[in-house]
Amino acid sequence: MKLLLLDTKNPYVNLAIEEYLFNTADDEIFMLWQNSPTVVIGKNQNAYAEIDMEVAKQRDVFISRRITGGGAVYHDLGNLNYSFISPNHHGNGLDFAHFTAPIIDALSSMGISASLSGRNDLLAGDRKFSGNAEYSRGGRVLHHGTLLFNSDLSVLSDILRVDEEKLASKAIRSARSRVTNLLPLLPQDLGIQTAEQFRDCIAEHMIKKYSPTIIAPPSNDDVDALVKRNSSAEWIFPTKDLLSLYTLTKKKGFSFGGVEIRFDMKNDTVKDLRISGDFFSLAPISELEELIRGAELSSIPSLIKNTDIGSYIVGMTADDLCELILK
Repeated sequence: MKLLLLDTKNPYVNLAIEEYLFNTADDEIFMLWQNSPTVVIGKNQNAYAEIDMEVAKQRDVFISRRITGGGAVYHDLGNLNYSFISPNHHGNGLDFAHFTAPIIDALSSMGISASLSGRNDLLAGDRKFSGNAEYSRGGRVLHHGTLLFNSDLSVLSDILRVDEEKLASKAIRSARSRVTNLLPLLPQDLGIQTAEQFRDCIAEHMIKKYSPTIIAPPSNDDVDALVKRNSSAEWIFPTKDLLSLYTLTKKKGFSFGGVEIRFDMKNDTVKDLRISGDFFSLAPISELEELIRGAELSSIPSLIKNTDIGSYIVGMTADDLCELILK
């Protein structure tokens, strides 16, 4: 294992370095990093639906998009992010339990009892402090997650537009009510008061357990190109996310995530569509969109019946998708 501690707080740079190492490195890498106040949306999400843009502008919050699926998360300097980049020893599927286990172990060494819950959350008691996401391609897997240490939870709840249906299904009144920082849960005699001290404690635990080689961050033209893409409006706010482009919307929350399909229709024919949500993908959702584009609604069941829908929306079947579209 190699250990990389990033000093930059620029989300576009941090995500570029992470993606570059995922694309090029052969070894297992563990990264710890922080962002200045940032909302990071999942690869398949619509930024306009997930973020209160006025609040983001007022508070000078970066908006960025990652290559993994899942939901929107808020980062600030009270939050610590971690990443595992590794050969995928678990087939082409997702394995949150494998990659969160070292973090749960590290927190246990600090006196915090944590557990993996639902799809991708880490909880202390019944409150969430970590959201996780994964992406697998070419025999490699990227797993990353947040660790709320001493974040400003008021900003988190103000800037993220959490789906009311999702909250109601969990009998939770607000996004803020279901999250917690780790700082109040740490034993005082550990002397950990800052996010930097918390980061060092996580790093020391990983060093003791895995004896990693400490490496420097890559710096080259490929990283620079990813930084440029990450900060571009075309990447963060693709034109297809504009709600005015579509006349019909189908939306449903599943156990594997929320799925929203917006259609631009001409009579019964799908002129264009946008599939978004906080689901995870193993293949580009654009391929599924292309398959459906130009079809009549009534023909979609026969069109997709032999398609592995679960590779585009992990957990979904062709029957699930048909029911959502045709209900």
